[in-house]
Amino acid sequence: MRRLALALALAAAFPTGVSAFTIQGAILKGEAPVAGQVAQLHVVRGEEELKGSTATTGADGRYQFAGLDKDPAISYYVSIEYENAFYTEGPLTAGQGETVSQDFTVYEVGRDISAVQVKNHHIIIERKPDGFHVTEILIFENKGRTAYLGTGPDHAENAGARVGLPASIQGFQQGIGGDAQTTHLKGRELSSERPIPPGVRPFSFSYRIPLSGRVDLSHRLYFPTASFVVLVDDPKLKIDSRALQFGGVRDQGGKQYAVYSGSTFGVGQEIQARIGGAGFWSNPGVYPWVAAPFLIVAALWFAARRGRRAREATRAAAAPPAERQPATVSTLPLKRPRGAPSTDADFRKAYLMLIAALDEGLERGEFSRETHTLIRQNLKRRLQALLAEEPASGVR
Repeated sequence: MRRLALALALAAAFPTGVSAFTIQGAILKGEAPVAGQVAQLHVVRGEEELKGSTATTGADGRYQFAGLDKDPAISYYVSIEYENAFYTEGPLTAGQGETVSQDFTVYEVGRDISAVQVKNHHIIIERKPDGFHVTEILIFENKGRTAYLGTGPDHAENAGARVGLPASIQGFQQGIGGDAQTTHLKGRELSSERPIPPGVRPFSFSYRIPLSGRVDLSHRLYFPTASFVVLVDDPKLKIDSRALQFGGVRDQGGKQYAVYSGSTFGVGQEIQARIGGAGFWSNPGVYPWVAAPFLIVAALWFAARRGRRAREATRAAAAPPAERQPATVSTLPLKRPRGAPSTDADFRKAYLMLIAALDEGLERGEFSRETHTLIRQNLKRRLQALLAEEPASGVR
């Protein structure tokens, strides 16, 4: 009886078919364990964060999260906060074993930037039908003994890695060295709450830029940068920049890239660069806006012609038999019926609607500011020309 009760208890504690594993590790400062440190377990399924748990290190500096589900759809992250600095690792997966070890090394935190630099800043640009797909990889080097944590864009938040990005970027995704919880993008400013620890640490991310005639690729540097390299996969494109020099073509991952590079940049320097050669017509999003004025003109002209023929036929039918003439012959100038909308008024409304829709498209990020300005100026010129042709008495 006791054996049966014990078997039932074990079955309840460890259900058949459920696979579990453990995440454990140590938190160290140098070689000394950090006791009483809280570790946070984050459980993520897709884009949804599920309920996690916490564990506190003992005298040996070790923490443990046991009984975790091996479901391949679930990812696990472990984070700690030490001296207002965040340390995060993950995703952690069980693989073939039942235990996953993840140690943390924490540091004293300082704001001395003199020991920190970017050894390499690589930008890889690939041209796709929906725009330029850009991947940036920064290799940070901290030669000091303390982790660096400065101030963010608004000088009110802590920030380790910090980069000034181009305008009009879309679809930002964090890569190595950061996560959605600790990485923030505000306008053109990218910052991470993670400190930059001593040693060498990569930091990467990706985004997309819509196609336009001259794409802005300018970057503001917040750390001394030893090497800045841009690789472009389309030989027809050209980077215009006084800070970067063309260095020929390089094979990267089986593709040919044009290489532009520069070296030894200081803190706060702006690397101004533009991608030329994409062309105004490279962005399919501009086609409807360019064609719209001509389609409106054709539609209004066709409607006016049909209306004129209909009025001639009505006049001919209403006239006395002796005065009737063939419908195709008009001997007197026709007057516009009272109350009918004027063709010029229809044109004005159409152009104003196009301009308003164009402004809304800019706000939604459908195309760059340069493309918006070019099309808007074209529509505005047509509208001004139309207004200039109206009689003075018809303009209020």
